[in-house]
Amino acid sequence: MDRKRGVYLIGFSGTGKSTIAELIGERLRCPCYDLDQVIVESSGMTIPVIFAREGEPGFRSREAEALRAVSNSGPFVIAAGGGTPIRAENRLFMASKGWIICLEGRPETLLTRIQQQLKDADPNAVRPMLDAVYPLDQIRALKHSRQSVYALADWTVHTDRLTPDQVAEEVIRAVGLLENAPPAVMDAPVMPMRHSLSPDLPPPIIVASGPWPYRAVVGWNHLQAIGEQLRRLLPQAHRVAVLTDAGIWARLGGTVRDSLQAVGLELHVREMPPDERAKTSEEVSTVYDWLLDVPLRRDDIIMVVGGGAIDDLGGFVASTYMRGVPLVKVPTSLEAMVDTAIGGKTALNHPRARNLIGTFFHPRLAWCDAYVLREEPPRELRAAWAEVVKYAMLESSLLRDQVMGTMLFDQLERSTGDLIRLERSMLLNVIARCAALKAQVVAGDERDSGQYRILLNYGHTVGHALEAATDYNLLHGEAVAIGMAVEARLAVRMGLADAAVEARQNSLLAQFGLRTLLPQVSRRQLFEFINYDKKVFGDAPRWILPVGIGRAVVSSRVTESDLNAALEDCSAPVKAV
Repeated sequence: MDRKRGVYLIGFSGTGKSTIAELIGERLRCPCYDLDQVIVESSGMTIPVIFAREGEPGFRSREAEALRAVSNSGPFVIAAGGGTPIRAENRLFMASKGWIICLEGRPETLLTRIQQQLKDADPNAVRPMLDAVYPLDQIRALKHSRQSVYALADWTVHTDRLTPDQVAEEVIRAVGLLENAPPAVMDAPVMPMRHSLSPDLPPPIIVASGPWPYRAVVGWNHLQAIGEQLRRLLPQAHRVAVLTDAGIWARLGGTVRDSLQAVGLELHVREMPPDERAKTSEEVSTVYDWLLDVPLRRDDIIMVVGGGAIDDLGGFVASTYMRGVPLVKVPTSLEAMVDTAIGGKTALNHPRARNLIGTFFHPRLAWCDAYVLREEPPRELRAAWAEVVKYAMLESSLLRDQVMGTMLFDQLERSTGDLIRLERSMLLNVIARCAALKAQVVAGDERDSGQYRILLNYGHTVGHALEAATDYNLLHGEAVAIGMAVEARLAVRMGLADAAVEARQNSLLAQFGLRTLLPQVSRRQLFEFINYDKKVFGDAPRWILPVGIGRAVVSSRVTESDLNAALEDCSAPVKAV
């Protein structure tokens, strides 16, 4: 065994990590640590007490500290907690110090072992995340959520039918093989995968979240293939109820109709208001009446052909009609392609707040044809570049500092002209990169319940308030661009970012034709809408503040004085009468 590297045992509770670590330590005569026990000894608290007092985030912070404290120069053996490898920074650290070996077991086996442990040990030793009314289902669900992380281990040992001694021998054998193996593929420069059937197009993006993984396909002039895709994906469907607007349907309806009818799908079309007027409970009720008249069944399809507002409405209807019918999205705006078509969020407006009412409901397919952007209204297309710049300002944070190759922000700075001209290869690449970023975020925080998906709210706290304060006379992207400028100014004023970060961001927004100064609006009303923002946590809005190009943090420490000053700095001068 290489004396410079250690061994990390990962896996779900009940796989025997602590027992196996002790056996390996004895046989290899090297230090052995149980990470949970290290945490207990250093904190003076049991694991359940830490969870009760500090919650899971507090426990995970202590876990990361303990991991680094005991990862001395090897050899060593560490039994990590079941959730330790969830954090990307923990995985990267362990990979730099040793071999990661996953101990695997079936849920039924794990439950039997955990129950036996409870008979033999202090009940306080039970892990809080397994304290459930139906423990087997809890094990299955939690284990499933971690399986993709466990699969990243250097080696996996299935423990169900092995004794502890046999498992220890298998781990030692695995380490010997790993030490003498040639460099792994992951040690070589990583090249992007290309779609084998069309090397000029981005590969399909897999959105691995919700009850079904789905694809976001970014292509060029491929709208005519949508019917064939739906017939393969949803073979039981007979009818397709299309929600769209008159302008889009006049341009694209013939192609969509021919494609769907060619595969035997019955088409029904309803044209909706193309803007925020569509996102009301009254409008939803009229759509329900229409679907009942079609009539649409649970095996049929609701298809959204359009941009942001119709996307929000259509998703809400699909999620609630008959408790959910298959949803397919054909985004026709740049904003929808890079953002709203992916992620499962649906939304309606309330007179006092935008997007306050909604559900999480994923489509079965997002079919993005960038060719149609050539006819997107110029103002809407220009506004949508704000969402693209937003992703560039967040990229490193969204990918947990694992960006490979050219940063998206650098690519945008160099290729602004090509993108504005909708140059095919550059446009497809940028749309796919933004969609892939959104897919990664959604997979990591599907329900926007942690400190991850909220990063996508950059520019939106002020942006949503501006939309409401101007009675939606500002387009979403226009408001978000101004919101990003205000939030960058906040970051500079609070000492979180250098002024150069703000300058580069605002310069890029300006190159895309976006303004970064506030229009004349009531400051009191603006504050009121900010405080109604759905991202408010406790009594304070949570702000996304850039700390560098590609990096941002979440903060609830913005004072009213800070905000007032930033708004003043970013306000357009009052014209003399």
